Amino acid sequence: MKKVLFGIVTITALAVYFFQTQPHFEDVEHTEKVEPTTTEPSIVNKNKPSEDSPLQVVNKLKKQISLCRDQSQQQSTKIQTLNQSLVSFFVSELKKGTSVSTLLKYSTLSKLNQRTYIALLKDAIVAEQKQQLNITHSLNELASWQGIEAIKNLTNDKVKKLLKDLGNSSTAPPGLTISLPVDENVQKETLYALLNNTDTFTTYVQSFIKVEGSEVISPATLFVLNANKLSLKEFEQAISSNQFTVNEVATAIKNDIPNEYIIALLQQVPALDAMPLYEQNTVLYNLADIAVSKFNLPLVKALQAKGITPTNEPGLFTGLDVAIVNLPKSGNLTLAPLDTKHTQLLDYLKKRGYKAHSGNANNDLNNQGVFFVNDFIYQQGAYINKQDNPTQYAYFSPIGRISNAELPKVTTNDNSAIATYLIDLEQQKNELQARSNNCNDLHKELKTAEQLVDTRQAYNQVWNANEEHGDNTPAVLHAIDPVLVNYWFASQNNQHSYGRSQSTFSELLSKEQYQKAYEYSLSTVLTQAETDTLFSLLLLKPDDLITLWQSRVEPKPPSDLLRLSKLPLSQWQKLKHAGFDFSITDVYGRDVYLQAMFASNDIVQFLIDNKIPSDTKKLGVDILDLALEQSYNQGKLSKNVPLALQLVKEFEPNHLARVARLKMFYPEVYQQLIQLKPALKPAQGTELNHYMFDNH
Repeated sequence: MKKVLFGIVTITALAVYFFQTQPHFEDVEHTEKVEPTTTEPSIVNKNKPSEDSPLQVVNKLKKQISLCRDQSQQQSTKIQTLNQSLVSFFVSELKKGTSVSTLLKYSTLSKLNQRTYIALLKDAIVAEQKQQLNITHSLNELASWQGIEAIKNLTNDKVKKLLKDLGNSSTAPPGLTISLPVDENVQKETLYALLNNTDTFTTYVQSFIKVEGSEVISPATLFVLNANKLSLKEFEQAISSNQFTVNEVATAIKNDIPNEYIIALLQQVPALDAMPLYEQNTVLYNLADIAVSKFNLPLVKALQAKGITPTNEPGLFTGLDVAIVNLPKSGNLTLAPLDTKHTQLLDYLKKRGYKAHSGNANNDLNNQGVFFVNDFIYQQGAYINKQDNPTQYAYFSPIGRISNAELPKVTTNDNSAIATYLIDLEQQKNELQARSNNCNDLHKELKTAEQLVDTRQAYNQVWNANEEHGDNTPAVLHAIDPVLVNYWFASQNNQHSYGRSQSTFSELLSKEQYQKAYEYSLSTVLTQAETDTLFSLLLLKPDDLITLWQSRVEPKPPSDLLRLSKLPLSQWQKLKHAGFDFSITDVYGRDVYLQAMFASNDIVQFLIDNKIPSDTKKLGVDILDLALEQSYNQGKLSKNVPLALQLVKEFEPNHLARVARLKMFYPEVYQQLIQLKPALKPAQGTELNHYMFDNH
């Protein structure tokens, strides 16, 4: 049984039933900044029309944005509802006999991207097929099935007890999935008992209890999954009085049940040309498609003899598409070496005139390679590079290729029911989007009122400065605002490649083989990625890893110190006790104070008490910049301001710009600050800072 995540009290009971538990993992919650409540000043001159203060303007905009955010969430739900209504519409059209290809032709009218449109259409195909099957989401069926013991560790009594403990709720508790194997030592009597579930033999239970090898459970499915526990003759005799569906055949194919059993099973399926629903999120039209996906050529031929051939619909998908997306890949879309079973099936399909959808249907990527991809299947296709893989290129390049745009698109209203529905649906979405656009305008107004530049524009300025000033970029950016220097650092980190994070050293750490990792670090210079991995683990296990950290043959600094901001004071204290040197800086020379500011003022005090130095003349934001920004964001003097003033003795224009911001928006906070440190009083006309720091 696989490990599962249980979010309800019944987990303890489940552990008794299935002999397994799994620990909970708590999500780290990110709290939003709480806007301060402020007292609006009284109107002094009643004869003059009142004007809102800068803070009142900002707070009104924030209130409007908050309302917009609530409306946006409602709009998102409405859009999801509209998309689901499109699925229902597709289902009704499919029932009328409208082909999938016809529905695809109208995708442009929906304004959805092609991938989303196809995904919704696939949902409809599956939903329409399910309506033709007997599917239940209730566990009550399992409680009465004969032969349920074919599932390992499950009995009728255990299911009944489980239902009782769930308050007789037969549906899945949120977030709960249990995957169970079939019993390898199942008794033949149990398998024969499955055949006795006459009324529910092909009733499919889809619940949080799953059987490995199948998305659904039925007596028929369980019997087929255990088919090779019987001899072929026993199997043929056993199934002679029962009817199966294509779903059991599909399950047998996917689980590599021997072909002789599958061919015997075909005799007991009345509708061999039906679409099987053997696994989630996949739509293959018939059993031959599934046999192709497993490169089971003998079965493809056996099905051919019964009139079931692989799908061949240009613009939708073909059997050759199915084969190509299921070929083994060695990395990205690069094909691994093919064996005989692959080439024999591909040759079989090619000889019968099958073509494949291609990203370069009308050319050969400048004679450099071929690229197979199917917009409907949306699984990995294959890219065969002529130079790197000449043998495979020679094999695949002659394959006939079909453009993914093979189906013509309906781009204007043709007065059909499909066009009318899609255009009406798009109009409803446009009305919702118009409201969302109004909310975006409010965000722009807020930035204007606060005289702030958003993060994206800040990065644009960083990139432009980098193009113009090169190595001198950090100094130029610091003169504008030290925040931009930190954004430059972040952009450099994103561009650098420090090599593979997975290595011998990283594997030793993951396996907690710390002695071997220690020996490795004494003789081998760690890569940047290995250094970062070690640093991250050190913060969590200082006692185990401090010696290793201190004994590196070349003590590289970590890429950043961001993870420190997530640690409580107690963990900082554990690090100190273990001997960790808090005077550490990252690759750009940033010290621990920056992350301490985002952790708590107690941690800042802890660092000061331990006389940890801070270079306040370095490029980028310092502790006072951050303390002043905290004061603005909180609407009150940050507790970190007095601490910052113990470290920062010389004030820069960026400090005074942040003080000027407090003066404009929070005059009372400004007065408290100036009383604390008169030297921070900005000159008349000092420009406000236009950038705010985002710790990333």
